[in-house]
Amino acid sequence: VLNVAMSKYAIVTKLRIAAFLAQVGHESGQLRYVRELGSDQYLDKYDTGRLAERLGNTPEDDDDGQLYRGRGLIQVTGRDNYAACAEALGLDLLKHPELLELPEHAA
Repeated sequence: VLNVAMSKYAIVTKLRIAAFLAQVGHESGQLRYVRELGSDQYLDKYDTGRLAERLGNTPEDDDDGQLYRGRGLIQVTGRDNYAACAEALGLDLLKHPELLELPEHAA
């Protein structure tokens, strides 16, 4: 799955492959996690306040921080990033953010 995704997005040169694998390796705990680890309290920082606003999450205390937590190998985080990723992948990630945890979409 990872090879297909890399080819699709022209991650084919040694430099691009190295940069991509370094980034997703770091973000995903050496390719072990496709869902951000963290307690409810930790993820609350994404729900309200300046960080939530920067991520495009709603200003209400409505669990956007939990819903749009880091997912996928690159750890897409925040409503705005989920919307951009949804458009690129042709998926309804705003309603089904957990799709980024599936191998075929995590890459």
